[in-house]
Formats: sequence, structure tokens, C-alpha cells
Amino acid sequence: MGRRGELVFNRALTHVPSNELRIRTLRRLGADLGEHVYLFGGSEVLEPGNLRIAGRCHVGRFCQIDARGGIDIGYDVVIASHVLLVTADHDLRDPGFAGRLGPITIGDRAWLASRSTVVRGVTIGEGAVVAAGAVVTQDVDPWTIVGGVPARPIGERPREQHYRIDYGPERY
Repeated sequence: MGRRGELVFNRALTHVPSNELRIRTLRRLGADLGEHVYLFGGSEVLEPGNLRIAGRCHVGRFCQIDARGGIDIGYDVVIASHVLLVTADHDLRDPGFAGRLGPITIGDRAWLASRSTVVRGVTIGEGAVVAAGAVVTQDVDPWTIVGGVPARPIGERPREQHYRIDYGPERY
């Protein structure tokens, strides 16, 4: 399917109200997706072959998952609507404005709230929370809550979390 398949997915299939179809297509495009992954309608994936989601994960509506530099997401992760995961940028100091890629890693039980942005080279630790609208440019320690632009620690999350994301809407 290659680049054409990615284009068809991002321009058409992401708007079809079938999680099963979206997940099956992403797997055919090379994404490594575990059980109970729910990709809500309108979310785009760039370079699905560089995306790994361990399982039990919700990716909300209208997210952009730019996996060109590699994205690794753990278990029981919630990525709310309109989140941007951006693994590419440009070197502002380079006279040729060279492009750069870097991975993003998101630990188990992390929560990225609506309209947050995570840039290349960042690791979000286990159980960490990124507040709505935050821009994460540096690693986030496990069980830390960050917010703001750029994101800074604003609290701690209790470590006793027992939820499992093994459910989700099929027609969304």
C-alpha cells in the first residue's frame, strides 16, 4: 500500500466510522498495534510503519500522529482529541534549514489532554499527565503533571492507578 495507502487512510478512511477498518488498515501499512487500540475518527498517521502502540490505548479525534521519527506508546495510554505528536522539525541554525527527526516515547498510563503538543526527542514517563494546551519540549518524569508553554511540572499524579483501557467505541 505504501505512500498511496497512507494518503487514502489520512484523506478518506480516517473519516469512516469504523475503528476496526482504521486499525486493520494501519496494520497493513506497517503499524505495530496491540489489542484494544482505538483511533477515533479524523486522526491522521504519518509513516505508520514507525508507529508502535503496545495496546489498550485511546487516540482521540483529530489528532496528528507524525511517526516519521518513530513513536512508541505503552499500555493504557489516553491521547485526547486534537493532540499533536510531532517527530520532525527544522534546524533553525542551519543555513540550509535542514530537517531533523527524533522519536517520541510515551509510557504506560500516561494521559495527554486535549490540544497538547509533544515534539521530537521527548519521553513522557509512566503515568505522567500533560495538561490541555501544553507544549512539551523536554522529557516528563514518571507520575508528573506538566502544563504551560513550554510545559513545566505543576503537580504529581497518584501512582495507584488500576484502570485498563480494554474498551472503546467501534463506530466512531
